[in-house]
Amino acid sequence: MLTRFRPLYRYTDVMNKCDLIVNAAWILPVAPVNTVLTHHSLAISGNVITAIGPKTEIQATYHPQQTINLDNHIVMPGLINAHGHAAMSLLRGAGEDQPLEVWLNDTVWPMEAALMSPDFVRLGTELSVAEMLASGTTTFSDMYFYPEVVANVCAEQGIRAQLAFPLIEFSNPWSTDVNDALHKGLELFHALRHSNLVKVALGPHSAYSLNAKDMERIGMYAHELDIMVQIHLHESAQEVENAIATTGESWIKRLHNIGLLGPNLQAVHMTQVTPAEMTMIADSGTRVVHCPTSNLKLASGYCPVGELHKKGVCVALGTDGAASNNCLDMFSEARLSALLAKHEEQNAAAGKAADAVRMATLDGARALGMDTITGSLEPGKAADFISLDTEHLGLLPLHDPFAAVVHANAAKAVDNVFVNGEQLIKNRQFTRLSPPELAHRVKSWHSALA
Repeated sequence: MLTRFRPLYRYTDVMNKCDLIVNAAWILPVAPVNTVLTHHSLAISGNVITAIGPKTEIQATYHPQQTINLDNHIVMPGLINAHGHAAMSLLRGAGEDQPLEVWLNDTVWPMEAALMSPDFVRLGTELSVAEMLASGTTTFSDMYFYPEVVANVCAEQGIRAQLAFPLIEFSNPWSTDVNDALHKGLELFHALRHSNLVKVALGPHSAYSLNAKDMERIGMYAHELDIMVQIHLHESAQEVENAIATTGESWIKRLHNIGLLGPNLQAVHMTQVTPAEMTMIADSGTRVVHCPTSNLKLASGYCPVGELHKKGVCVALGTDGAASNNCLDMFSEARLSALLAKHEEQNAAAGKAADAVRMATLDGARALGMDTITGSLEPGKAADFISLDTEHLGLLPLHDPFAAVVHANAAKAVDNVFVNGEQLIKNRQFTRLSPPELAHRVKSWHSALA
């Protein structure tokens, strides 16, 4: 239902200067109330949202250097992809129709061993960033090798990111062991502490790929440095069965005993979770990242989002890597999460579109520890927002903006993207990168590989 909403900003009789006013037919602010604002405007100064309110009041209060009129558009926060492996876009379509363990052991890890290099990571990340921006994602979390290369791509393309540097026991192209990875990753963490766009996190691959002593060290660094931790956790039934067979307890219980569960932990996948484990997750404040497409494609199950929400757990959405998805469209993830919620509860009233939008925006920011910066359209937050052209045939007619965003192929309607106040896509055209040039480099790489 379209709703008039009282101004989120107190106005004065003094005209204030601002850099930009965006007038829109509909605005979905997500917070402080997840509703629809009609004929409202954003006022932006520098990289920050200054005010949001009815169009007439914003225009009476602010004198902008530029005005953008989006009379047929939905304006909303940029989407947040809370888990992925950006460079794996170069492995898109490799190893199709394989279960998780076979896919990892027989396809992904051998290909990575043969192909991995800084150039591979740069090209794959550039491809993923372009795909994400074009489909409305303004923030992403990445867990992959050579995070310093990914950081450079983010700075060059202007996208916001969390980089969870990989921690794994065995030698790999980026690090010789856990000590080497911690040294390199923490060095990057300190180098980027004051970055406006990139945050660094600890990225233990999984509980089964690190010993208990190293997991304890990771928990110590997380606590002492107040740094986020992202980990693949309970991704498949086989993983949990192996944990119980080798340790006598699940990995969630093991992390609980170590002290790693908590608000700084982002538990990715979580397709196999008992009621007792859900209580541990909820009581500790651990965040969960749901990757529905990847999990279903690999036949790993799916996260029990409805039950976790009932316990008050913050659940974000992620695409996972393009090698297992095979796309990075967060609108599709939002739709699939809503449909799975309806299926899970056998209730058409479950999985509301507005809730899916929140999971893809503000809950993603909360999971990444960025909710004071981004995830919603509120005064004081960064100007990370997108617009969707409702004249796109797939969105017509528009009865419900939330339904249009979640269930109507909205990625194809994205035509403007702003990150940190900068317009990175203008009328469907990139402002910083050249898609034809990028496509040429990707095809050249693939030809050389063949």
